[in-house]
Amino acid sequence: MYSLLKPNKLLLFIFKLFIYFAIYWVFRELLALALERWAASLAFLLTMAIVITNRGKLTELIQKVIDRSFYHTLYRLKKAAHSFNREMDSIIEYDVLLEKFTRFLNTTFTPDQYAVYLYSGSSFEYLNHSHPDPALRREIDFAPGNASNSPFAAPIRFYSLEKIWQDYPSCRGLIHSHMQSKRFAYFLPLRGAKSVVGFILFHHVLKHYLNMPEVKEFLLELFLKTADVLENARIHSEIKRKSLESDLLLEIVKNISATLSLKGVLESIIENLSHLVSYDAAAIVLVDQNTQTMQELIARGYHHRSRKTLSLKITEGISGWVIRTKRGSIIPDVSKSPHYYPARSQTHSQITVPIISRDHAIGALVLESDKLNHFKSADLELLTIFSGLASIAIRNAQLYEDSLKKKELESELVVASKVQQALLPRRFPTIKGLNIEVLNIPSRIVGGDLYDAFKIDECRQGIAIGDGSGKGASGALLMALAYAGFKSLFNEIHPVATVVALLNNLLTDVTTPAYYVTFCFGIFDCAKKSFVYCNAGHNPPILLRKDGSAEYLDKGGIVLGFVANRQYVQTAVSVNSGDYLCFYTDGVTEVKDSAGEEFGEERVVALLRENYGKSPREMKFLILEEIKKFAGGEEFQDDVTLLVVYVE
Repeated sequence: MYSLLKPNKLLLFIFKLFIYFAIYWVFRELLALALERWAASLAFLLTMAIVITNRGKLTELIQKVIDRSFYHTLYRLKKAAHSFNREMDSIIEYDVLLEKFTRFLNTTFTPDQYAVYLYSGSSFEYLNHSHPDPALRREIDFAPGNASNSPFAAPIRFYSLEKIWQDYPSCRGLIHSHMQSKRFAYFLPLRGAKSVVGFILFHHVLKHYLNMPEVKEFLLELFLKTADVLENARIHSEIKRKSLESDLLLEIVKNISATLSLKGVLESIIENLSHLVSYDAAAIVLVDQNTQTMQELIARGYHHRSRKTLSLKITEGISGWVIRTKRGSIIPDVSKSPHYYPARSQTHSQITVPIISRDHAIGALVLESDKLNHFKSADLELLTIFSGLASIAIRNAQLYEDSLKKKELESELVVASKVQQALLPRRFPTIKGLNIEVLNIPSRIVGGDLYDAFKIDECRQGIAIGDGSGKGASGALLMALAYAGFKSLFNEIHPVATVVALLNNLLTDVTTPAYYVTFCFGIFDCAKKSFVYCNAGHNPPILLRKDGSAEYLDKGGIVLGFVANRQYVQTAVSVNSGDYLCFYTDGVTEVKDSAGEEFGEERVVALLRENYGKSPREMKFLILEEIKKFAGGEEFQDDVTLLVVYVE
């Protein structure tokens, strides 16, 4: 590293003394040739004369010589900072940005003079340098929260560690070990526009920069921009990850619909996982209920002679612990885990999630890495999703074996029923002021209708309903595909019409033109007293107002799955206290009587008017009884789904 020692008075005095002595010595040697006796005295007088008459210029010259190294360092800092500042304007990839950020810090500091910790949602994780320091903690559990009394809530500034320790007790866990080691002296919180990004610890050498106000202000502005850019890059990275997860989820659902081969589906899961979570070995193990052992179902990366170690008792290993507790586990260092069973000598870290079916752990998904601390909390979340898909695949395979003894049609219906039960919600939270009831009756063992109602925040409620073409297994699988795609897309915040358009593109990519989905999605906003919706060819929901007037919500676009890149529009309608919203599928309105006449929307509107004031629960059963009477029986030719919303 370049010298950061700013010139001080002692150093300046020593240089001056050296120069004065040199001048005196030269004069004495020259005068000694002619005036040996008086040489020393005359040399002293001449030296003093030069010192007195040129004191300022000499001091300035010495100052420049001493300052040259410091200001050269400062020049290099500003040059590197300006270069990094320009790069931030053109970089959106999170990993690339972190690499540039580390390079900039290394230009001014050595790796042992700073440490960067990035926030990952529940903890701060140490950003590895090219030469990671084992003395630094790899992960610090911490929740910054939204408290105003926090360095992360205040405007960005450099804090001394003593200041953090005294004024912010909740942050002591971040600096406790560093207070003892005296290695770092300064703490810089990094916060973007909406969230905590991380923090940086600096060595004492930073003090020399902080002593210059213009340099200090320059660095603060640079780090403030760095925090904002890192936040945006992290959001971009998360969106890309979610997009990949969505694509992968749809791929696996297609595999389930295409084959009932358990091995084929699980091989696809593991191979697709490698695109999202890197690993050196992976395995799926199942519990043999008769022997209470875990048997390998499929594996990658294990030596053939060690494969027998994957058959363990349920009381052994991390997999056994995960299955018994039904909780996922991340082991950053397997050498420190009492539960680890050494199936691979080179494994250093492991992540394991249970495979749960009907609240019973039937197996585990295991990934191993040759690196320490390789797996993160986001990986655990992702693998939990995949373990659920593995559970569906296993259950489907078991049903397939049973189907060999039964009719093929019945087998398909049972398989699809389990997929449907795994996807459609049985309960859903609602915002204050909304009362929502749902009724879903498949015409066969399975149905092709889908619905959802979910709380977005304290004032917004999402409501969706749809109907897949076809009946039985084909309709149920199409429903499962549409529902999985919708839930994955809504993990990212988009306008209503955009969500519908993206779902249309997804269905167009994975289905044939013979299959389509009618769909209606909207968001109720209690603050704006409005319902913003987009209807893609679905039966128009009925908005019955307090004064008895009715409005059909039919604007949006064509059904989903026919043509990609279609434009969809969203419409806002006012919704007030005392209004009903009634969503339904064609199984309600297209029920026919003995004469072939359909029940129709008008009868639904009439029922809502005649029974105004009744609760959504009473209303749905009244409508159900009326269509039963109209059809003259208990069975329906099509799936019946009814969702009644009352605004309190």
